[in-house]
Amino acid sequence: MSDLIIKSGNLVNPGGEISGVHDIYVKDGKIIGIDEDTTKLNSPTIIDAEDRIVCPGLVDLSVRFREPGLEKEATIHSESIAAVSSGVTTVCYMPDTQPIIDTPAQIKLVEDIFKGINLCKVKVLASLTKNLDGNRLSSMMELKQAGAIALTNCFNPIKDSLVLRRAMEYASGHEITIFYQPQNDCLANDGCVHEGKISNKLGLPGIPSAAESVAVAEAILLSKLTGVKLHLCRISCQESIMLIKNAHSAGIKVTADVAIHQLFFDENSINNFNGDFHVIPPFRANEDLISIQDAMLNDTIIAVCSDHQPHNEDAKQAPFSNTQHGIASIEILLPLMMDLVDSNIMDINMAISKVTSSPASILGIDAGVIRKGSSADLCIMKKEDWVFDQTKILSSGKNNPFIGKKFSTRVDKTICSGKIVYENK
Repeated sequence: MSDLIIKSGNLVNPGGEISGVHDIYVKDGKIIGIDEDTTKLNSPTIIDAEDRIVCPGLVDLSVRFREPGLEKEATIHSESIAAVSSGVTTVCYMPDTQPIIDTPAQIKLVEDIFKGINLCKVKVLASLTKNLDGNRLSSMMELKQAGAIALTNCFNPIKDSLVLRRAMEYASGHEITIFYQPQNDCLANDGCVHEGKISNKLGLPGIPSAAESVAVAEAILLSKLTGVKLHLCRISCQESIMLIKNAHSAGIKVTADVAIHQLFFDENSINNFNGDFHVIPPFRANEDLISIQDAMLNDTIIAVCSDHQPHNEDAKQAPFSNTQHGIASIEILLPLMMDLVDSNIMDINMAISKVTSSPASILGIDAGVIRKGSSADLCIMKKEDWVFDQTKILSSGKNNPFIGKKFSTRVDKTICSGKIVYENK
């Protein structure tokens, strides 16, 4: 592993004490100093970062790389390349693979695959219930001891509130974080778009906002009852934001994130039954979009994730309601965040914090910040106009409604544990 000096980069470091133009010194995968003498370094590689922004490596709270079991859609290798091209150095791996990640052996398998590829780091989320069935609790403490960063049931419903309560009670007693994707399955009723004017116009089955907000209310009240560390995933509507804000006012410690695409589209974006716009939760009304953006600014929602879900071409070719939901978006996570900055929706420090220090704080890991002694997980980006061209997509999944979008920021280099894992050439 080569020693590094990153010269004259403009540090954007919301979770750390040092920002502005500085030199960073890296040895044995660690940041050994900022603006310090180079005598400790052995023939270092010099990276000229003048006129570049240097930020912590991104921490993505939700990815699906499909392996093991679904390699026909994507692999950990292909999607890790896509991840580091967007400055992502740590990913949270969802357990809905085949087989389900609900045993220590499955956690180790995923970790070993990532170690062999050696591009980005992985934090595995294991299944909250056995086989994600929503009924039988998994061996929660055993999974934590095996390395699971948190437990989740993904999209799979837990219909019995008592099961959810017991899961939260156990998790609370053993300091286990629960990632909960709120959706009342009965109210969702197999819908595929937001229940509103567009669902009526297109004749598509709708999912009302209440399907999410009812589940948010239940989860918050049960977290108050049990004291569990609760993280609400992929918030999409105004009512949910109101409930989270009220919980914060009442002293209930709950965190929340939003998928990056929810900050750009509303129900009016669905055009010509394009399956690339089929996502869960669905794109909602314009007032929901505005509320989500406002919730970002006041820290009701503290993190943004890619919610990366690559699919093969056939998965999006069926009639809209029968297509697979999800977007393969990890390789434009950072460019999209910078687009929000360019649009004056938020400043650069807030934008970077939502994908670095804040998700790291949710996970309770030492990441998402540039400081002496921390792992050298860094992203170097530059101002440059470019177009997201389908022919140049690195992910195996081409299911992306942002294809053709113009960006003004791109990643120049990504460094993970002191190793340059991506260079834009």
